Amino acid sequence: MFTFLRPLTLCVVAGIALALSGCAEQGTPADLVIHNARIFTGDEGKWATAIAVTGDRITFVGADADAKPLIGGAARVIDAGGRLVIPGINDAHTHPIAMPPHTPLSGPPAMQENPSLDVVLERLRAAVAKAPEGGWIVGEVSEAVLDDERATRRTLDPISPDHPVMLTAWHGHGTIFNSAGLKALGVKDDEPDPAGGRFGREKDGRTLNGQAQEYAEFILRQRLTMIPGEEEQIAAYQQFGREAASFGITSVQAMMTGYPAAGAAPLFAKAQLPVRVRVIDFPMASPAEWNGAVQGTDAPMVTVSGVKYIVEGTPIERLMFLREPYSDAPDTRGRLNFDTSAFASLLAPASAARVQPMFHVAGDAGIDAVLDVLDGSANSESPWPAIRPRLEHADMVEPSHFGRLKRHGVVVVQNPSHFMIPEIMHARLGERVTRIQLMKSMLKAGIPVALGSDGPLNPFLNVMFAVMHPTNPAEALTVDEALVAYTRGSAFAEGVEGQKGTLAPGMLADLAILSQDIFTVAVEDLPKTSSVLTVVGGRVVHDQLKPGVRP
Repeated sequence: MFTFLRPLTLCVVAGIALALSGCAEQGTPADLVIHNARIFTGDEGKWATAIAVTGDRITFVGADADAKPLIGGAARVIDAGGRLVIPGINDAHTHPIAMPPHTPLSGPPAMQENPSLDVVLERLRAAVAKAPEGGWIVGEVSEAVLDDERATRRTLDPISPDHPVMLTAWHGHGTIFNSAGLKALGVKDDEPDPAGGRFGREKDGRTLNGQAQEYAEFILRQRLTMIPGEEEQIAAYQQFGREAASFGITSVQAMMTGYPAAGAAPLFAKAQLPVRVRVIDFPMASPAEWNGAVQGTDAPMVTVSGVKYIVEGTPIERLMFLREPYSDAPDTRGRLNFDTSAFASLLAPASAARVQPMFHVAGDAGIDAVLDVLDGSANSESPWPAIRPRLEHADMVEPSHFGRLKRHGVVVVQNPSHFMIPEIMHARLGERVTRIQLMKSMLKAGIPVALGSDGPLNPFLNVMFAVMHPTNPAEALTVDEALVAYTRGSAFAEGVEGQKGTLAPGMLADLAILSQDIFTVAVEDLPKTSSVLTVVGGRVVHDQLKPGVRP
């Protein structure tokens, strides 16, 4: 059952009141002391130079001189050499998955190149020539392929009659299978559409043409990512955890599109990742029948909480739901995956079980629909503020939404990589791009904002995207605003702001020493940042610190 931890402990409040001078634990011998640092606490611009940790908690944040009495004989003492120390990054939206052995298509990332279907078919021929007998071929495609009416299994089958093929849009919405791929995943030629999803069909209206959208594709892609056995799944999660720790990420909120949450949680526990994992349920086959049963865990670094639903697609394949038609396709304004009555049935068990609901939604009409359902289920007093519903992406949140967002305690989780397709957004929305991705405006209005990757894991690459914001530069964040959203904001989105997200006495000792000062380097150099020392719960989980070497 999803519960939120209590607000800041008395120790934390005292620590803040004393302006980071520590609290009652100040006399407790420390296990770890970091000094000669530039410590960004994440608390209203407060800075420090030293931090002490006892067990899994921070016991002191303040000046170097005041930290000296805490150093005991067994303490590890680290001279940070003036480096920047930050609260551990909390990635609020990520997708760890394991893929079975497969042959990938060659070429640069589809997001960068936007290759035509003809180019993709040539690469498929090359992949077939080197793939093992019967082996999967998996590749990314772009909007150019999604817009090509030839992109069906009838086109893929002559090239790859025996190798199963899956071609997925780089942004995750829109997948094409060949006949061998459908067969390998147990799909019949006349498979019915699942709730929230659609299969493309031939002119007869019955036979599948290999295209799959929304829950139809999510179900099939999950079948593929579940092919690897337990050991392979664990190895993939461990690699993911090592990469996260190398960036100073100490918590991840994992949207389990690749493996059912009930099965993934024990695998994460067995993997013993160096970072904290929040496993988020993502019911697929029967979303309306979800009952909140998969919540909670006994593993100290793994929790299971929250449930996610995909309300609509994205602007790239034009399935984001709009009030007015797409500028480059005036015959469509996208669509909802579930009608409003279905939304109400989805929300009822989340409300009853006190489980935080999360909605993938980006379009203005899609956001309208979600807020309408929240309004309808609130009666005279909203039950939602304590549960904190989340809008994942929410690109077209506008000021007219702000009042209802605040009334229901809604948190917006944004992904800065979505800001990096200005040409596509201009084509799809025209002048409406000046009214989208209102990061700065939401913060000023007091809307809680968190950041997650939903793509490249490097948080400093995503900070750069948030600071650049080429789609709507007037709404770009500063580095410190982006960092707070990635730490304190993400902790709030998780309901654990009383435990992590800032560096203060009483908080969990989750922090990172960075390779460079992200507040002073050029914006274009932000992605070069890594962690030289990552600490989770007082334990060093990543150590590339070279003693005596200054940044």
